[in-house]
Amino acid sequence: MDYLFKTTTKFTIDEYKKFNWALIKKRHIVLLSIIACICLFVSGYLLQNNVLVIFAIIYPILFYIALKIGVHRVFNSNKLMQNVDVSYEFYKDYLYEKHDGGEAKVPYEKLSEIIETKTNFYLMIANNQGFMISKENMPEGLEDFIRKIK
Repeated sequence: MDYLFKTTTKFTIDEYKKFNWALIKKRHIVLLSIIACICLFVSGYLLQNNVLVIFAIIYPILFYIALKIGVHRVFNSNKLMQNVDVSYEFYKDYLYEKHDGGEAKVPYEKLSEIIETKTNFYLMIANNQGFMISKENMPEGLEDFIRKIK
């Protein structure tokens, strides 16, 4: 059977950063962190506890640094996927992904979620695992096809 659409995405650190940021935004982690910081700050102020106030102020910086380190650590731990061109073929009922390190055939019904950003689609197969598909090289009609999958 011939595929309906085909596209490729280069798996780079920048693409991985976009993926992680999309998950963070989708899960409202930034909003929850801001609320926690405000609560810490107010509690520290009312209790006159300078340690809490200072922690509330530096927490966003620590969060950002930890996030950046974590993204680089995960990306660098998988040598097989660094700067690899990943090919995606879309069929009527499933997605076929192929790269130098392997391949996967995933029925659309097994996708847990589809996240769309301005530049990418993320076809999620688990909470923190999914296929990163750049809109940059997409053939006409593929964006609409992906939106209709789920």
